[in-house]
Amino acid sequence: MRDLGVKYITSSRNGDKFETDMKTFLEQDGAEGVDVVLNSLSHDDYISRSLSFLKNGGRFIEIGKRGIWTHQHGAELENLMNGKMYVC
Repeated sequence: MRDLGVKYITSSRNGDKFETDMKTFLEQDGAEGVDVVLNSLSHDDYISRSLSFLKNGGRFIEIGKRGIWTHQHGAELENLMNGKMYVC
């Protein structure tokens, strides 16, 4: 991955490590968030964790087949989506 120019790599096997790594990456770059999340994970609160790292105007693209969030997630989705787009 690094040979392809990927600067930051984290794991999707551990939600806490993912969250800690993402905070560190954003802090190191001085970034307010990421532009795009391409998601296929529905376990371990990955949807809400990933949404929290999107910057305003960012896009969350769901490619998973299960655990897809809908309007039925109500307030949680609305709070996390402030200024962001959720596409599935």
